[in-house]
Amino acid sequence: MQRKDIDTMRRARDIGGLIGALGDPGENIRLTAAEALGSVGDERAMEPLERLKFSDPAAEVRQAASLAHARVAGRLAQRKEVETWRLQT
Repeated sequence: MQRKDIDTMRRARDIGGLIGALGDPGENIRLTAAEALGSVGDERAMEPLERLKFSDPAAEVRQAASLAHARVAGRLAQRKEVETWRLQT
């Protein structure tokens, strides 16, 4: 797999493909996939990113997964806040 494949999946919002790329043997691919999942912000990425941030052998990948996990969690919290606000008005 190559970085351009990750970019294609990110643009297509191919969450399954990006999650699959987290298991790629290439450190750079895993890192790029984690970053892409963070930018997409889909709830399905939470558990795989959480696993990766604690288990990847590469420190840079763990850090990217941690940041991506936080971004997704933040987006989900923001969406929930907006939905709650809409229900109250």
